[in-house]
Amino acid sequence: MEYDNKLSQMIPEGFISSIVDVQQPRSNYQLSNFVVNQHETDEQRYLQCLREIKSIYYTIKQVSIDMQKSEIKIKRLRKTGDEIDDLEADSLELGLEETRIVGVGAFRELEHLLKIYNSFPTKYTREQIEQSEPVYWEKRLNRQAELDSLSSRVGISAGNLDALRQIGALTPQIEENAS
Repeated sequence: MEYDNKLSQMIPEGFISSIVDVQQPRSNYQLSNFVVNQHETDEQRYLQCLREIKSIYYTIKQVSIDMQKSEIKIKRLRKTGDEIDDLEADSLELGLEETRIVGVGAFRELEHLLKIYNSFPTKYTREQIEQSEPVYWEKRLNRQAELDSLSSRVGISAGNLDALRQIGALTPQIEENAS
C-alpha cells in the first residue's frame, strides 16, 4: 500500500486520459506507408491490408473473451472475503485497465485499416493475387537490387533507402521489365 499511495500522489489528474488519448501502436502514417504500401502492386497491398485486419480482428475477439473471463474471476474472488483473493482481484482489475487502454489503440488501427481496405476499387481473389505474383516479384527484386546498388554507392543502408522510398522521399530509377 505504501507504493500505491506514493504512486497515486505522483501521477497528475488526467494522466490516464492522456495515455488513452494517444494510444495506438502504429500511426495511420506508418500503417499506410510502411505496412500496406510497402508492396509494389495493388494485389499485394490488398493482401497485406487483409492480413493486418485479420490479425487485429482475431486479437480483439480473443482479448474480449479473456476480459470477460477476468471479470467473472474478479467477481468470484471478491465474494470470498479473503485478503489474498482481494489482492488477486485488484491485480486482475489492473490488467483489465491496461487491456482496455491497449484496446483503444487496436480499434484505432483497425478503423484505419478498414478505411484502406474500403479504398481498394477491386477486392482481389486468390486467383488474381496468384496471377499477379510474377509481376510483383520482378518489381520487388528489381527494387531491392537497385537499392542494394545505391546503398553501396552512397553508404546508406538499403533498408533506410527503402523507408525513404516508401514515404515518397526517394524515387529509385528501377528499370521495369514487367509488362
